[in-house]
Amino acid sequence: MMKTLAQSKWVAIGIAAIVSAGIAVAASRPALQAFIENAGVNIPTGDVLVDYAHGIGWAFVLLLSILVWPVPAAHKRMLISAWIVRCFIALVVMLPYEQRYYGLDCWTYFQQAHAGLAEIVPGLGRGGSEVVAGLGALHLLVGPDSYHAMKLSFAMFGLVAIYLFYRSAELLVGQFAPLLFWGLTLYPSVLFWSSILGKDPVILAGIALHIWGLINVVVRGKNGYLVAVLAGIGAASAIRIWMGPILILPCLPILGARIKHIVWRAAAVILVGLALVSLAPLTADRLELEKASDVFEATRNVSRGWDRANSSMRIEGEPESLWDLILFTPESIFIAFFRPLPGDVPNLFGWLAGFENLLLLMVSIWALFRLRLAYFRQQLFLWALALLLTWGLAYSVLSYKDLGSAVRYKLQIMPVLLGIIGFLLRRHSVKTASQTACNPSGRLVLS
Repeated sequence: MMKTLAQSKWVAIGIAAIVSAGIAVAASRPALQAFIENAGVNIPTGDVLVDYAHGIGWAFVLLLSILVWPVPAAHKRMLISAWIVRCFIALVVMLPYEQRYYGLDCWTYFQQAHAGLAEIVPGLGRGGSEVVAGLGALHLLVGPDSYHAMKLSFAMFGLVAIYLFYRSAELLVGQFAPLLFWGLTLYPSVLFWSSILGKDPVILAGIALHIWGLINVVVRGKNGYLVAVLAGIGAASAIRIWMGPILILPCLPILGARIKHIVWRAAAVILVGLALVSLAPLTADRLELEKASDVFEATRNVSRGWDRANSSMRIEGEPESLWDLILFTPESIFIAFFRPLPGDVPNLFGWLAGFENLLLLMVSIWALFRLRLAYFRQQLFLWALALLLTWGLAYSVLSYKDLGSAVRYKLQIMPVLLGIIGFLLRRHSVKTASQTACNPSGRLVLS
């Protein structure tokens, strides 16, 4: 067994070395160097080619780190392959995007990281931007001073997030399921937005940690994973404070219902409840909700700052009262999950996102026809629906104001949405559905 593992490691190292050498040779060609320099026109660095070379070297170092992860050998092979794909996205596919948009937040984060931890740490409580800059400063302590290298460090957060989601799915289906891993890994918007230098890979990792911990508590009865549940809430809230209540509200009922030991049940509900009590006023303060006289004014306060977004939708008859807001909610939730559609944002990236969302919408409609009443007796299914609803209600306020940001925001909930769709589209029978609903282990039995 040990011999096989050692051989697998050397094979992985050999493949990584060959891939890295191939990239290095390709990058040495004048035409490709010119492309890299032109694409890196917005990078705040003195030498774009040196910055890129450091990125290639750091990609190899991070790949080697996967070999020491405490995960099964079969999972390491998947992770190494997925990391190579992710590096291709970050170091090749992302270059035209970085060239086109000179006002991206990633440039600011890269520059702020150079201030050092001593200056950044005192401001960590002010918001997610400071947290991202702090993580960038940590990268500079262990990795090269390179934008591309720092971007790959954040892309590793994205890979860890995808792996935690996969481990959660593996627990639910009760078997090794590489197709689930690759389906989520290669989903275009998930792959792209979880590989950028910014808030999105970090918040996705926090949500993944929370869900992984929750599934371990509910399915395996491992109450010690409450630490992961709370840590995930804390990590996601550190980036966007309102993610705390969004994650907490759906998980409180299932923790109270599925934890059998009365002491652990009480501890779980109290700890998560305290997290909600702590984060709710902070969320209200961050969004300046206390300045609003009612729910409608609070919503307008939150969304008013997005009116000048370049990809904002101009909707006729926007809400002018609380009743209008209630009537508009279904449409705004639909926008949060499925817009932009083709033509909503008339540029290359908008069209790509539009066609992806169109396909997602069609598959979602197909999945709805596979819905069975028996599923509503499955507590994990209800938890997932509740999480989709709380997220949709929260982000519907902003999504129609800026469709460009909505594409990134949806990354947070996309693994859960894809999980629900995959569950509904699996082959099943009424008998299997009934067995699933009554399955005491909480696993989603596939047929």
